[in-house]
Amino acid sequence: MSRVIGQARQQYKKALIVELGGLMFFFLLLCLWQWKSAVSFGLGFLSAFLPFAVFVLIVFFRKATYSTGMTAFYRGEAIKFGLTVICIIACFKLFATMNFIVFFMGYFVALILNNLLPVLIGKKIKS
Repeated sequence: MSRVIGQARQQYKKALIVELGGLMFFFLLLCLWQWKSAVSFGLGFLSAFLPFAVFVLIVFFRKATYSTGMTAFYRGEAIKFGLTVICIIACFKLFATMNFIVFFMGYFVALILNNLLPVLIGKKIKS
């Protein structure tokens, strides 16, 4: 069981690094086009990325016994949900000139990357 968890740790660690690089790339690309859109996209991306990173830290990188593995998973999901809500509310309240369409584009890009990158990295490791 610890070998599987070790592999998952490595996959999610690489996925977080690649995703952070993707954020930087998209943010810099949008900065060339329009500054407000870049900020909106970046905030949307971070509203999904930061809770996911906290979830990965709680589930895979915290010392826990195997009997409480599912408890850590459900606790991590609850914290991820709460942090996502807090991030979105904070972005909407603190940044009045936000472009909501671009914000949610960044949010959904991050969600897609959160789900696809670990799978793609896992397939690359196996082959």
